[in-house]
Amino acid sequence: MKWLLKFILAPLFCILWMNGISQPKYTATGHASYYAAKFDGRKTANGEIFSNKKLTAAHRTLPFGTIVKVTNVKNNKSVVVRINDRGPYAKNRIIDLSHAAADSLGIIHAGWAMVKVEEYIPEPVVVAAALPDPPLFDAYRYRFPDDWTGKWDGMLKIYSTRGLEKNISMQLNILPTDSSNRFTWTIIYDSIPRNYELVIRDTAIQAYSLDEKNGIDIMCNLLGNHFISRFSVQGTLLDCDYELLNRDEMRFKISAGDEERHFTTGNIDHVSDSVPEVGVFKITNLQIATLQRVKE
Repeated sequence: MKWLLKFILAPLFCILWMNGISQPKYTATGHASYYAAKFDGRKTANGEIFSNKKLTAAHRTLPFGTIVKVTNVKNNKSVVVRINDRGPYAKNRIIDLSHAAADSLGIIHAGWAMVKVEEYIPEPVVVAAALPDPPLFDAYRYRFPDDWTGKWDGMLKIYSTRGLEKNISMQLNILPTDSSNRFTWTIIYDSIPRNYELVIRDTAIQAYSLDEKNGIDIMCNLLGNHFISRFSVQGTLLDCDYELLNRDEMRFKISAGDEERHFTTGNIDHVSDSVPEVGVFKITNLQIATLQRVKE
């Protein structure tokens, strides 16, 4: 839970840290380039394994672990990186950037850019004592699956990075069976049915599953009025969310993208704290529908 608290408070600490930064200790202007792909996996001068997906850089003299802000003087884009290697050894360059850092500055196509490099040293941050937590209040929670049962109908919008790709009809039928811990969960996309079953696993921890009746059984959880699952299929990671808005309206949403992380950021050590490594995942598809209860 300690790491979760740090993650929740990270935006506040980032704001306080940026406000508390001292004046630059080291400043230089010159040319920057970036590492070629062949350097991935090699050791840097400080012994780390180099990754072009991390925000790091090479400098001739700055101590390892130094945090610097690099600004492209042409487009004013900036990125904060950590020094973990020595170089560059070309006389006309002052810093070599990872591919991720260079991409943030918009210099991938040109291969180099005139940049301003500024060293930053965080100052101690004094944080006011936290106020007592307000009492928890939960909106009305519907019974699951009792209040969800019935027939639902609507239009499903399918988006890609190009925009709206398709509109298709969608139906969802949730009906009881002869078994007290199983309900039919039939999804009909454009008249094509998918006959699943909702299985009640452990209501004490809100654990359920959707049995696709073909050997695939997807674990699901109930969080508030959200019925949520996360799973991957052939390299694609999917997040699925059914939300009961009221007794007659339900929202369905599923987002999809590459299972492998797109790039990595963070992973920076400071004197008083450290920024964890953060994996960033690309989302390329979104499906969303608002379903209305079908009146019998």
